[in-house]
Amino acid sequence: MELKNIIDSKSATKVIMAVGIIIVALIIFQAGIFVGYQKAGFSYRLGENYYRTFGGPQNGIMEMPGEGFPNANGISGKIIKINLPSIIIEDRASVERVAIVTDDTSVRSLRKEINPTDLKVGDMVVIIGSSDNNAQIDAKLIRIIPLPPKNQNQTASTSATIK
Repeated sequence: MELKNIIDSKSATKVIMAVGIIIVALIIFQAGIFVGYQKAGFSYRLGENYYRTFGGPQNGIMEMPGEGFPNANGISGKIIKINLPSIIIEDRASVERVAIVTDDTSVRSLRKEINPTDLKVGDMVVIIGSSDNNAQIDAKLIRIIPLPPKNQNQTASTSATIK
């Protein structure tokens, strides 16, 4: 009977809730560590494999333009080389990244599905996938981004003259 009274008491309920909150906080903290470790590992592998892939620095040290780690789960930019199953993309920071096309890769242009062989050098693309151990992106989705049309009727803006 005394054990039941202890379990039913308000202080025991508060202790159990505090332990539960601590456990949830630790799980969230561990998830943050896992994500950070994955991003740091991808950045490290990218630096280690840079020379082999792009002829970069031989000591494995590579300075990444911009701040922070490169995105390990996607690429957006212009296709600069196609040698299927690999595609080399240059992003906005002029960093070259490699994406690997597999049989599971979906390639889309606007609303239609196309073949990977329809990709061309110079196409603007967004690639979503997951990183592998060689700092390459295993592409799950490649979407061609249409370039905005050039307005050939652009006129120079004129300023109003004050009399």
